Amino acid sequence: MLPLKDYQDRALEKLSDFLKLCIRYKRPDTAFSEVTKEIHGIELPYREITQLSGLPYVCLRIPTGGGKTLVASHSISIVNEEFLHIENSTVLWLVPSNAIRIQTLKALRDKDHPYRQALEATLGDVNVLDITEALSVKKASLNNETTIIVSTMQSFRIDDTEGRKVYQSSGELMEHFSSLPSELLDEIKELNGGTLSYSLANVLRIRRPIVIVDEAHNSRTDLSFETLARFNPSCILEYTATPDIQHNPSNVLYSVSAAELKAAKMIKIPLKLETNSDWQELLSDAIAKRNELEKHSSKEKEYIRPVMLIQAQPKQAGNSLTVEEIERTLISDHKISKEEIAVQAYDRHEIDNINIMDKDCKIKYIITINSLREGWDCPFAYVLCSFAELSTNVGVEQILGRIIRLPNAKEKENSFLNNSYAYALSSNFFQTANSLRDSLVLNGFNKQEAKELIIQMSSSDKQQELSFSDLEENFNEFDFIPELDIKESSFSTTISSVPQLDKLSNDIAEKVSFDEQSNTFTVTDDLTIEERDRVADVLTDNRDKEFIKQIFEVVQKMSPSQRGVKFEVPALVYKQGDLFEVFEESHFLNRKWDLNDFSKCLSEEEFPKERPRGQQGEIIISEDGKVQTNFIEVLTNQMSFYSMNEEWSVGELAYWLDKKIYTPDIPPWQSESFITKLILNLIEHRDFSINQLVIDKFRVKNAISRKIDEYRNKARLQNYQTLLFEENSVEVLPDITINFNPDNYPYNTEYSNTNHVFKKHYYPVIGDMKEQGEEFECAQFIDHLPEIKFWVRNLSRRPNHSFWLQTSTDKFYPDFVCLLNDGRYLVIEYKGFDRWSDDDSKEKRALGELWEQKSNGSCLFIMPRGKDLQAIKSKINS
Repeated sequence: MLPLKDYQDRALEKLSDFLKLCIRYKRPDTAFSEVTKEIHGIELPYREITQLSGLPYVCLRIPTGGGKTLVASHSISIVNEEFLHIENSTVLWLVPSNAIRIQTLKALRDKDHPYRQALEATLGDVNVLDITEALSVKKASLNNETTIIVSTMQSFRIDDTEGRKVYQSSGELMEHFSSLPSELLDEIKELNGGTLSYSLANVLRIRRPIVIVDEAHNSRTDLSFETLARFNPSCILEYTATPDIQHNPSNVLYSVSAAELKAAKMIKIPLKLETNSDWQELLSDAIAKRNELEKHSSKEKEYIRPVMLIQAQPKQAGNSLTVEEIERTLISDHKISKEEIAVQAYDRHEIDNINIMDKDCKIKYIITINSLREGWDCPFAYVLCSFAELSTNVGVEQILGRIIRLPNAKEKENSFLNNSYAYALSSNFFQTANSLRDSLVLNGFNKQEAKELIIQMSSSDKQQELSFSDLEENFNEFDFIPELDIKESSFSTTISSVPQLDKLSNDIAEKVSFDEQSNTFTVTDDLTIEERDRVADVLTDNRDKEFIKQIFEVVQKMSPSQRGVKFEVPALVYKQGDLFEVFEESHFLNRKWDLNDFSKCLSEEEFPKERPRGQQGEIIISEDGKVQTNFIEVLTNQMSFYSMNEEWSVGELAYWLDKKIYTPDIPPWQSESFITKLILNLIEHRDFSINQLVIDKFRVKNAISRKIDEYRNKARLQNYQTLLFEENSVEVLPDITINFNPDNYPYNTEYSNTNHVFKKHYYPVIGDMKEQGEEFECAQFIDHLPEIKFWVRNLSRRPNHSFWLQTSTDKFYPDFVCLLNDGRYLVIEYKGFDRWSDDDSKEKRALGELWEQKSNGSCLFIMPRGKDLQAIKSKINS
């Protein structure tokens, strides 16, 4: 099974949190408010579906290339376990078009596809059907395996042929209505004019399907919700890159950023752009780039055949660069074989049913006009060459989305293969870049992200380190953007004239050089403002003079990460003989502990005899003043019907629980023995029947899981403290570090809303920071300290991109990590005054102080007590 990326895990975790809180509060709006407050610091408004009052429905926003369908595949088991409390569910998987329906069906049925593997790994037996097959689905299938029906929304419209069949009574579906509770049968009869219709629509209604909506922004209309209301779904989960935020806003529970996709090696960015008003030169350059990429790819371990997408002009007056003309030019002028070219336009569909990534496929060029086949996905597409007018063309965003996926979601050894390339017929780079930015926004990237993802291609194609905003601001008066080779305090660029370096004083001359063969001017060290002026004065060309001054300005504004400055922080290291490793949980988890050493009982508080009924005293009143039944309570009662006929023994229930509870550190014989004794205790001492426990097995599972976690944490804490504080097994060594990657800072733009300019932050942006509150004030204080060279807002739960220390239960990510001018490191964990003395803060403070103690004076740790920020300065100077 394809492992999930960190951001995908976080998205699913937030979905799980939301669903658990829905059960606790019986109110999706309350659950949504609590989760979004944890994420954003403020409660976001929850928008109910008028036709489905009380129904939980949320959206996960994942940009193009982020794997939203894989996340959707994993989400079903989370809904089953955390919300519906059933093993097998019925799922209505809705897609925006018939082409995507066919593609999704194929992927979900293919045993070798990651989507299907995710379904089977989390759900067990899965049955994937189209509408036609669902019209004769068997009751046993719905009872014994999760059934996914893939369809378009249009197929459920009554005016559609298939839609009519969905609502027609069928003898093949009669068995689904036997032994149903009378109130449910009465409800169905009432909806059907007093008769019992054995229709697929009513089968879905009694099964309360999970509804997954792919590309949800295409399905958010009143008519769509009216259609869904006919099936009385249990919840609606939307997955899209571009949720509706204006007309019919989605409840966006979690958003993924471009920085997170880049750090996870999911997308080929930045996008390098070249513009040219000569179409033949443009096409030649694009072909040369594709050929160059093919040479690079031949040295990679994995098979990659770079593909170029060509956007031709439509057949209309004034357009000469049509599909036919481009195809003729490729063959006659560039000697490209016909079998290497495919056309996807008009009545020619030459990539349909073709696997472009197959080693036997010869296709290297695909010519289209406005779009490729919907849902077409080929990470081998590296180059876009567009002869259309990008500022007005509506199809470029779809084509652009095809070239940004990184093959196999893995960084390539050759850096050229980690970028995507666009060639556009235009004389105005900035106008074209703005159009491509808009296209990236339509692919799910926000405006700020899109602004930073496009850079100009230089002649030698060295990656620009400047942000696009800096380039636009400082170089918009030039015909080009300079090629800069920047490394920490030095940079190189090409100038047009020979500087008179002999006129510089020796101390300044040592910091600059000029290569006459390549016309490369290099600055090798920081220059003062006065020294910069002196350097500019020895340039003989006025344009060079102004140009260098502008570069000095831009370089001065660049963050340490943009200049390639390394930031490596000594880690807490576990020593075992001559072996040294960054200290993490495996070092104390490997120490044995026995679950059977602990009590095998659950108290009334830990596992109430009766199910919790949510917040007391809440009454839901409709707009017309009528008291409404609680949606989730009704749903819970209805779903419990499908497990009431289960007859298990104690052993069978213990086996099921043992398989459902994740205990990788406990031998199976030990965990099953513990669970069996705990079940017997519930039956013998708390008067539960085995039937009660089986019906309520998911609640039992959660209670036992919490109990095992409690015991595990006690054992872990004992082992942890012994290893860390008694056996003296850890050190801090200068050559074993946790590194901040200059190119990857996977912050989430949705959760960062500060416009404040921080002068010393390591990265050009600051992640997960609100422009309010005590942490923001602490960041401002740090930024103004003269002793600090630069600092970083340390991102939580990014183990590959942040500094962390291992606690007894998880990783501790301090809020701020700083490099001092004297070379020491300062780590700051901000805690409000009210939390400074709680157990969590005590453990983190002890761990941070241990890290400091073991560093021989090279590292400092401080947890100021609330707003006592002067303690930070005192720590530095102590």
